[in-house]
Amino acid sequence: MQHDRRKEKQGVLREEIALIRFYIGWPIFRLVAMAYHLRYSGYENVPRKEPLLVVANHNSRKDPVAINLSLRRPVRYMAKKEAFDPRNGLFEYLMVSIFFAYPVDREHPGPEAIRRTISYLDKGDCVGIFPEGTRFDDEVLHPFTHGAAYFAWKTGVRVLPIGVTEKKGVDYHINIGKPFSVPNLQGRPHKVLPQITDLIRERIRELLPDDWEDREEEPGAQQT
Repeated sequence: MQHDRRKEKQGVLREEIALIRFYIGWPIFRLVAMAYHLRYSGYENVPRKEPLLVVANHNSRKDPVAINLSLRRPVRYMAKKEAFDPRNGLFEYLMVSIFFAYPVDREHPGPEAIRRTISYLDKGDCVGIFPEGTRFDDEVLHPFTHGAAYFAWKTGVRVLPIGVTEKKGVDYHINIGKPFSVPNLQGRPHKVLPQITDLIRERIRELLPDDWEDREEEPGAQQT
């Protein structure tokens, strides 16, 4: 019992320290973001209190920070565990330390990453996911994985869609859409999740420029 209480207090302390880091780091990174011509639109669409699944396309390693700055709410992102070692890159280490990232082993993610994500949403936090799975420095909306759809379906939290575009040295735009709930579909995940993924994809596509390519399948991919 005492051990549980001590563990709980340590967890609360860690959260308080993380919040302090966030509010100290926010204005510093906001100044850095000016060099990248960061702008955002749709801030009025961001709920201030409720849990949110923040879902966006992924152009740059700066995206998690830019989205945090634009929403002005801490958004937790899964980050590769190597990013939490400053020897592997100081910039990434500062990003994951200040902006509420949590580590995941990309080779063997396991159920712990799922449990942790759901626990954050249950607590009322924002969790961010890039359904493309990795970043693409192009003007293409790439195929989505079903991770975001799974968490939206499993937890019932609203999805906040975001379109990210960047013209280096000219404009870096975070376009925030309106939050929405996914339908409460019944059935097995392999039947339900593609439908929800299509809906999430459609909402993000609406936030990107008309001339972007919408690629639902990568060239050379085999249909199943």
